[in-house]
Amino acid sequence: MKQTLVLAAIAAVTLTGMNCSPAANDIFPMSVGSVWKMDVLSMTGTTIASLDTASTGTVVKTAVDKTNLATGKEVVVYRYETTTHLRTPDSTYTNTTYVYCREDGDWILVYSSLDDTTADTVMVTSPSVGKTWHEGSATKEVVGQEDVTVPAGTYKSAWKAKLTAGQDGYTLEAYYWYAKGAGLVKYSYVWTYQGQSKVYSEELTSATIK
Repeated sequence: MKQTLVLAAIAAVTLTGMNCSPAANDIFPMSVGSVWKMDVLSMTGTTIASLDTASTGTVVKTAVDKTNLATGKEVVVYRYETTTHLRTPDSTYTNTTYVYCREDGDWILVYSSLDDTTADTVMVTSPSVGKTWHEGSATKEVVGQEDVTVPAGTYKSAWKAKLTAGQDGYTLEAYYWYAKGAGLVKYSYVWTYQGQSKVYSEELTSATIK
């Protein structure tokens, strides 16, 4: 499964003094010039009960432009600026990556490069419980709606999707919460491999939509 899939879901909404916008009903807004900030927490251990903080950080996601794939299809360019603070060794590093998204009917597709000819599906534009698709070797399913609270606020009846994957000795179970007008507001996963566990989460802290 591509690492970009873990990060490809983008949210957009003005969260401080909530403003109305043309994307108010979108669960995956795609407005160029919009910026979203998320807090990141990563914990590791031999069991879930023994988890300890491995790193913290932030991700700043910006819809920077529109361009075309090598195939000619138009995509929105998303830049991810990730700052990670490691506990051991005590260090900080930054990383910048890009992904390319477009809407195709009821699907939100993501590409890892402009030359990428095979897209992965991130989300559906009109979710319903039980809707299922594949992201690489993983299976993703809309499992329901529920209220979710993150630093940016509380979102009522956010759509919840579950992703499961497992191969080469590892298992992965991830959850995504998408809110109308805000896109992805929370993401978390539990990954296990050879007696080690990792719990990772991203929560929306603020965002501005253009």
